[in-house]
Amino acid sequence: DKNGNIWFGTNFGGISKYDGQSFKNYTTQDGLLSNNIFSSMEDMNGNLWFGTYGGGVSVYDGESFRNYNSNHGLVGNFVFGLIEDNSGYIWLGTNAGVSKYDGKSFLNYTTEQGLSNNFIYSIAEDKGGNIWFGTNGTGVCKYEGTSFTNYTRKQGLTDNRVFSIAEYSNGNITVP
Repeated sequence: DKNGNIWFGTNFGGISKYDGQSFKNYTTQDGLLSNNIFSSMEDMNGNLWFGTYGGGVSVYDGESFRNYNSNHGLVGNFVFGLIEDNSGYIWLGTNAGVSKYDGKSFLNYTTEQGLSNNFIYSIAEDKGGNIWFGTNGTGVCKYEGTSFTNYTRKQGLTDNRVFSIAEYSNGNITVP
């Protein structure tokens, strides 16, 4: 994080923060939604976002947790992918589609809006501001701000399950 701490999301033990000397652990007893953490990121304000397996997303401001799930408008409670785009929107890839958070509410995208698959493993933003989604079985889906374009094995992708996405410094997108 911005203070030099390293954060670890675990499968059943919640979150561990390592400050270079010792660990501090956070669990549901501290306000975390679930002890199963599948994704994490730090936003430009220094808040830490933790995507959980079945609980939704927990946001830690350094003192307490703020929690969001489907009751708050999040499209799904299994959060596998998290990014903050260059405009400050938080994108959450879930088992039921994608949610875009503007700081107040969630805007949701599913196959009804053109997403190729509702099960999203990973998210990345390219230099052009396009948002890429790695799916569970339908390749990658690129959102260009108004429409979605899908790329699968048919277009040359090696597999249609995409767990991670990266952009090289030359602008090429890869699915490692």
